[in-house]
Amino acid sequence: MKLHYRKYGKGEPLIILHGLFGSSDNWHTLARRWGQSFQVFTLDQRNHGSSPHESVMDYAELTQDLHQFIAQERLESVHIVGHSMGGKVGMRFASLYPDMVNSLTVLDIGMDRVVGKHEFILKALSAINPDEFTNRDEIKQELQNLIESPPVQQFLLKNILRRLDGSLAWKFNRDALLEHYNDLTMNLGLDQSFLGSVLFLRGENSDYLESSLSTEILQYFPLAQLQTIEGAGHWLHADKPDELSTLVLDFIS
Repeated sequence: MKLHYRKYGKGEPLIILHGLFGSSDNWHTLARRWGQSFQVFTLDQRNHGSSPHESVMDYAELTQDLHQFIAQERLESVHIVGHSMGGKVGMRFASLYPDMVNSLTVLDIGMDRVVGKHEFILKALSAINPDEFTNRDEIKQELQNLIESPPVQQFLLKNILRRLDGSLAWKFNRDALLEHYNDLTMNLGLDQSFLGSVLFLRGENSDYLESSLSTEILQYFPLAQLQTIEGAGHWLHADKPDELSTLVLDFIS
């Protein structure tokens, strides 16, 4: 798996891992900012963005994709910032390859199974076949009929691409994501602890992560700390980019 990625700046390597249905595009602004202090890599994980589509999709594969990328770029140790699904990949990678991780920042996700968070998105993905539409405005109208939140509408609309033949399509591998949705929202099982520096950041208005770290998280990440970003929901990087940027830089530095 040769992942598509973008690179910014110079310095110690920092890898950003997006969440489910996201892509490296969502992180351009923060990557440029962090690129003033670090060499930042924003990855499209498999079946997302411009990375290859594969039928297999679980945390074992996602973790090995990350390991392969680090080897490909000849990076010895990295800082990892992972949002949601990307945070779970980061946790699993740190557990398996602790010597390759300088620090881990996990954005608004824990180790528990995610339940009841994406039903409206799954409904929209199942209902909309982009190649049946003439233009993005028609798809936007359909998304407005299915999803109340304008930011989520825009988030999904950014995942529409136009093929060379002029037809429209989902940029991510919709079928694989729907098929493996349960695998990607499952409880994260780890075999060993990571004794390095870990920061969990949660959104005040999000219920993905409790306001105190669970016993399970502290078992596997005993040095972990938790901070809350006021006024932010699950998409911290969209809701409060300035606050997120400062907290991550302060932690890594």
